Amino acid sequence: MLLDQFRHEDFRGRRVLDLGTGEGRLAFVAASAGAHVVGVDLDRTKLMHARAYAGIRDFRNVEFVLGDVDKTPYHEFARDPIDAVISNLCMSAEIVWHSSRALRPGGAFVFCCHHGDHWKETRRGSQWAFYEDVMTDLLEENRFEVTFMGVDTTLALFDDLREAELFLRDSVVRRWVEDGRWEELSDSFARGEKHLTLSYLIVKARKLAAAYEAE
Repeated sequence: MLLDQFRHEDFRGRRVLDLGTGEGRLAFVAASAGAHVVGVDLDRTKLMHARAYAGIRDFRNVEFVLGDVDKTPYHEFARDPIDAVISNLCMSAEIVWHSSRALRPGGAFVFCCHHGDHWKETRRGSQWAFYEDVMTDLLEENRFEVTFMGVDTTLALFDDLREAELFLRDSVVRRWVEDGRWEELSDSFARGEKHLTLSYLIVKARKLAAAYEAE
């Protein structure tokens, strides 16, 4: 669904910022569509892999930089004007705030983040997960007009809890054991609810004209 929104956007000659780029999957999609892309991430190893792939594939219209997209003004990553901000599973209120101030009027903000129902069996929402109404309010508060919003939800089915443990990353299981979410999931399985909800919010919004000089 996220890539469908990409196909509806003309990236030719546009300056695009990819937040939480990781190994550059979205950055390379935008670069292949003709954009000049800057991918930003805090993971040095993933950035190294992204740069290596860019070299192998001879991508000359994409670069990767180390940075904290929650804290750093985006003009420090890419020259103005920024025509589009894209992101996959890297979202926060701070990112929306910075994106609004970096994008030119009419610029696109296209992203996928965790929906509020993601992993709902653990009975504890993530600070990086958003329901539709909360995200809509956040975007409108930051001078965005939502042009598309959709939810992609599937159920991961398991025979037993061990299979669910193997499905999740070790770091996730350890964190859930520490904060009590693993116990909630175990109780869910004991009730016969042997599944995990995977739910994602896909959004495209346009930056409205605004002046922030007074802030």
